[in-house]
Amino acid sequence: MVKKLGIFTLLVTVVFFLLFIYKGNVANEYSLKLREPTTIKAVMDSLSAHSVIKNTYIFDLVHLIYEVKSVPAGHYRLKKSMTSFDILRKLKFGRQDPIRWTISTATFVEELAGKAAEKLEMDSLDFMRVLYDSIQLRQRVYSKENALALFLPNTYEFYWDISPEDLLTKIHKETEKFWNAERRAKAQKLNLQPSEVYILASLVQKEYTRKDERSKIAGVLVNRMKINMPLQVDATCKYATRDFAAKRVNYYHTQYNSPYNTYKIIGLPPGPICMPELSTLDAVLMPEAHDYIYYCADSSLNGYHLFSRSLAEHESIASSYHRKMNEMKIQR
Repeated sequence: MVKKLGIFTLLVTVVFFLLFIYKGNVANEYSLKLREPTTIKAVMDSLSAHSVIKNTYIFDLVHLIYEVKSVPAGHYRLKKSMTSFDILRKLKFGRQDPIRWTISTATFVEELAGKAAEKLEMDSLDFMRVLYDSIQLRQRVYSKENALALFLPNTYEFYWDISPEDLLTKIHKETEKFWNAERRAKAQKLNLQPSEVYILASLVQKEYTRKDERSKIAGVLVNRMKINMPLQVDATCKYATRDFAAKRVNYYHTQYNSPYNTYKIIGLPPGPICMPELSTLDAVLMPEAHDYIYYCADSSLNGYHLFSRSLAEHESIASSYHRKMNEMKIQR
């Protein structure tokens, strides 16, 4: 009897060791991605093919004790510290690991669709179809032209198999959090909707080099809007012509017919020309109060601009800048 008890105790100890103490049965950290529910055999074959499991004998033995038949679709990150039991329990109950997606910059929503397709189990065309769905856009008070304003630079966490609808709903919730009562009140003071602040911030984002000038540049553009003067932002001409590499804006750019060309239209373009930084959005919400109407890059090329109240003063400054560009043989 004592001998049998000893054997039983030994077996229990071995099982306990295999389940809870034998650490590090993952040889190489691995991200398992399943597009659909998959049998445990197929999963184990895949893990074996990628040399993920360090000791397959122990893994198979634990699986005999802790049976798993099928693994739900999803993304599972297997770490080196995980025991065989940890792995099997994670797979059995579909305990997915979220995917971190950092959105930092974009010019077109198509770029975001492509990045979503790279990061997640999602087709870029499905992303665009859901994004441009007229009902969804109207519900969120956006349009096809300003849809980029739905997205803020941020780091998001999504499950790998999230649907485009759920992804956009989650992103929109985060955007709504940013546009809190305080920011909305500041936007209202400027007689702008949040999406219009976003558009204005996208212009400022492309105009500044030195961050401490953002509010000042925003102040110029707000002053121009107040007197119905064209905003004349060079970056909008590059956007309209898709000539993003241009170092100088010339007659071709400024005379190009486009609703995005702020030399040809009055007011804001119909949509943003890039994704602005959050700090740029806040700078635009608090534009510097001044009476400047013009600004031009400093001909010393120190990254700053020189600001003017009169056209004559501005033309003198601009002439110096153009001479500098000509000296450097920068024509476009």
